[in-house]
Amino acid sequence: MRYFSVNLRQEPTEHGFMPQLQLYLVEDNTQPRPIVIIVPGGGYVTLCIKEDGEKTALQYNAAGFHAAVLSYCVKPHLFPEPLMDLAAAVGLVREHAQEWGINPQMIAVCGFSAGGHLCASLSTLWNNEKVFTTAEIEAELYKPNAAILCFPVTTAKLPHCKDFLTAFVGGDTEKLQLVACDEQVNDKTPPTFMYCTFADRLTPVENVLYYAESLKKYNVQFELHIFPQGDHGAPWCDAVIWSKPASARQYNYLQLSIEWLKELFGLL
Repeated sequence: MRYFSVNLRQEPTEHGFMPQLQLYLVEDNTQPRPIVIIVPGGGYVTLCIKEDGEKTALQYNAAGFHAAVLSYCVKPHLFPEPLMDLAAAVGLVREHAQEWGINPQMIAVCGFSAGGHLCASLSTLWNNEKVFTTAEIEAELYKPNAAILCFPVTTAKLPHCKDFLTAFVGGDTEKLQLVACDEQVNDKTPPTFMYCTFADRLTPVENVLYYAESLKKYNVQFELHIFPQGDHGAPWCDAVIWSKPASARQYNYLQLSIEWLKELFGLL
């Protein structure tokens, strides 16, 4: 495996932060592979790199996918700064696809909590002229080919989710509408895999239900799992890499997402 990091901007932000992409590339040049860009959570206040990042990347590597972990702008940065970082990451891997052995039409984004919101935002706004230029949209430069949303925030219909998103946009009502992802779904939104738990009180199931309803409205393919147990962000991956499941049952959502991606990309 090749492991290296790339800066996503020429200069640090006004707050001294340099967004980066950590790449985990499978060393096999027989054919271009899909890549999963992992977007950690942290409420747009911090980044849960340790919890959501490398361990997840290694899971996708083990399944034969390239992977990358995004370090993006958080507080005091506001929208659209984090979105620009994720867009830059998608654009970067697409630009270097041949060099890095990536299939440029098989770029997936995978986000946790606020990272899930960020992935849903790019999924619904990559072709929005209020955010990106006409040239960028026509080139489909920042378009994800698939999205994996893990206990995401996607709606402003719930009071505490609306408060969260309002803080993210600095109280700007026009921008609030843009980051209410369920209201921005369109027929160019990529196929989406989603999961959450019934027990999660921080991002309740309504988030994925509202988003799924919008996807269905625009005939966008999706797969949705609502598991009964597990707190927000509970580590339910492989017992070897993540130490314990959320309950007696193994809710191996990453394996489900891997199977979904392979089916979507015709790799089964």
